[in-house]
Amino acid sequence: MLGVTALIIVLSVMNGFESQLKDRILGAVPHLVATNVTDNEISTLESPEQVIGVTQLLMSQAMIQGDSELTAVMLQGINPIEDTAVNPLASNMRYGEFETLVAGKYRIIVGRLLARQLNVRVGDKIRVISAEKSVFTPFGRMPSQRNFTISGVFEMQSEADSSIALIHIEDARRLLRLSKGFEPSYRLFLNNSFDDLLVASQIEAAAKDIELSSWRNEYGELFSAVRMEKNMLWMMLSLIIAVAAFNIISALVILVTEKQTDIAILSTLGLSRSKTALIFIAQGTLNGIIGTIVGTIAGLLLTYNLNTILHAFNLNIVANPIDPTGGLPIVIDYQQVSILVLATIVVTLISTLYPSYKAGAVEPAEALKHE
Repeated sequence: MLGVTALIIVLSVMNGFESQLKDRILGAVPHLVATNVTDNEISTLESPEQVIGVTQLLMSQAMIQGDSELTAVMLQGINPIEDTAVNPLASNMRYGEFETLVAGKYRIIVGRLLARQLNVRVGDKIRVISAEKSVFTPFGRMPSQRNFTISGVFEMQSEADSSIALIHIEDARRLLRLSKGFEPSYRLFLNNSFDDLLVASQIEAAAKDIELSSWRNEYGELFSAVRMEKNMLWMMLSLIIAVAAFNIISALVILVTEKQTDIAILSTLGLSRSKTALIFIAQGTLNGIIGTIVGTIAGLLLTYNLNTILHAFNLNIVANPIDPTGGLPIVIDYQQVSILVLATIVVTLISTLYPSYKAGAVEPAEALKHE
């Protein structure tokens, strides 16, 4: 019961952290970026069922300069008309509007942490300096730069708030001094960002000349670490269930030893060895099933009310680091819970086999010799 309860609570919290990381970090970065795409191949990018949108994208490294601060960002040139319906940043605007990015107006949308770092707000001007393009002047090589007006501030409550800025794709083209006929990259928005490898394989099979890059290039190690941590917690907490299984084995072995006389008498009355073994299998399995059911109910109830319980005891030490104003992120995966329940019952059943075999192997003559 304790093992199942602990596993459900801990894994639900870990699922919540993983889900928030996925939504807040991967919501701001491209799931897949396709380059070297012809007009005829755009339909190929849209064909996988996991793809919910394909938009033009022009990304580059840039420096943003405020009144007294200078910081590096990933500059995303987008078409807001295409992105509004599918880009998570559009639904996480804290100030201003996503549609204020208009070609030729040189407007920019920045994250809240970046705006705070630069000490700027909507309506202020900042200088965007391209780290990739430069021009020759009488004073030497100078980077391409323009003044932009802040027209919006987004907040994803992740590192994206300090490292990403959005401008119109046409303004990005002029900043990078590209010709009007340049070939943009294409950003693919997926229902589930973890389906990127599957989608990439489908697209590459249909059009081998398309080059694809995934969010895993930058954030793959982070999510691998989170997944490994969750698997390690699963393994460690599973030891609680393993200890309980050993307790079932020891309890049944002791019971068989105590009941040898009764087993021998029943055997002389005609009870077969297999039915004797089934008695102990049923007893041990019943204990495991009761503990698993009670643990599952307790785990689900505690998980659903975990933040309320923590708040009642004023345990702020476990506040959500991603969203300090909220509680622990919780996502209950019922498929995971079902696997846990079935695995626990199977382990319990296996743990009863050896004591039951010993019970069935009792020799009536030996057991009654000293009675």
